[in-house]
Amino acid sequence: MNLFSSLGIAVRALFAHKTRTFLASLGILIGIASVIVMVAIGKGSQQEVMDVIAGMGENLITINAGEMKRRGGRLRLTGNVTTLTVRDADRIADEIGEVESIAPFEEKRMMAKFGNNSAETTIAGSTSDFSVIRDYRLKIGEYFSERDAKTANRVAIIGMTAVKNLFGEEDPLGQVIRVNFIPFKIIGVFEPKGVDTNGLDQDDLVLIPLSTYMRRIVNQKFISRIFVKASSRQNIAKASEKIRELLRENHKLTDDRNDDFTLITQLDMEELKKETTEMFTKLIVGVAGISLLVGGIGILAVMLISVKERTREIGIRRAVGATRRDIVHQFLYESLIIGFLGGGLGVALGVGLTLGLTYWGQWTLILDPNSIWTASWACAGIGVIFGVFPAIKASKLDPMEALTTE
Repeated sequence: MNLFSSLGIAVRALFAHKTRTFLASLGILIGIASVIVMVAIGKGSQQEVMDVIAGMGENLITINAGEMKRRGGRLRLTGNVTTLTVRDADRIADEIGEVESIAPFEEKRMMAKFGNNSAETTIAGSTSDFSVIRDYRLKIGEYFSERDAKTANRVAIIGMTAVKNLFGEEDPLGQVIRVNFIPFKIIGVFEPKGVDTNGLDQDDLVLIPLSTYMRRIVNQKFISRIFVKASSRQNIAKASEKIRELLRENHKLTDDRNDDFTLITQLDMEELKKETTEMFTKLIVGVAGISLLVGGIGILAVMLISVKERTREIGIRRAVGATRRDIVHQFLYESLIIGFLGGGLGVALGVGLTLGLTYWGQWTLILDPNSIWTASWACAGIGVIFGVFPAIKASKLDPMEALTTE
């Protein structure tokens, strides 16, 4: 008896019990659809994180005073280090060719007031290159000039969150806010940027010239951060190494002393967030994969019941010349068909849900072709693995005993 004959018998047997066949494939259907959707969610989340990192600045290197440690899911500065200065930033800009632009930066959470309204916000000081390096774009108004920086002028550019908290619906341009009783004129408003990789609101910001900040707000000479833009993505690592060497020399650190600063590059952030999202994706795919196992057990149960119910049929087939191999092929085909039926419907459902949620929902999902191919192979594997035992059991039935079974 040829393979096509066994396949035809398997198809007829399954279609004779349509409901049971569908229910047997339901676990596979749900498992495959879950895997495809979960992988799409994981890929979408990873892309969102990469977009946030890219939005923080292209080819970005951040120099932090002291050691940065991850606490509560966020990078936080440990200790009080006063060795990082504007002079460090000037030397980096003058001596390292792989650096395109640089912006020393200092910030502090403080109360800002406008009329009867007051709100706590981030008051920050930096140079004119800050907006270029960190990709802050003006919605209205203008950026402060070199003259404003040299004369420590009291001007400010404000983010959208601070605008809502202080001005509500009122136009902030040209208005005066007070920080530590010092008046600052709003000359510009930033476009919205959203949250950064640590979940902090980048729009809750009032930016003033660094010279104004250092003299009038905090009265200090050291800074906590320097933002650097490398000339290209390929030069990030090289620029970072040169910056480390220069800062160690500038801070007079001997070989046996640790850095008193922390360098974090865009590549570091991408790698860290990629590892996190990939781990999350593997976790949720593993959970979804359990339903595939349940589906496989469903196929096993249905096939064992089918063998028991069709003992007499197996006996007749053996009596008219079917070999054990023919019987194995028949039941393996049945389990494979159940697997592919559930898999095909699962792929259709998973792809449909992914495209539907992307088009009509607010989620970012990215369909991964590899997950579809993996799902297809999983269907075949589950069909074979969970169909082998019932098939072998059916083939070992004694023809005489099978014919006398009621």
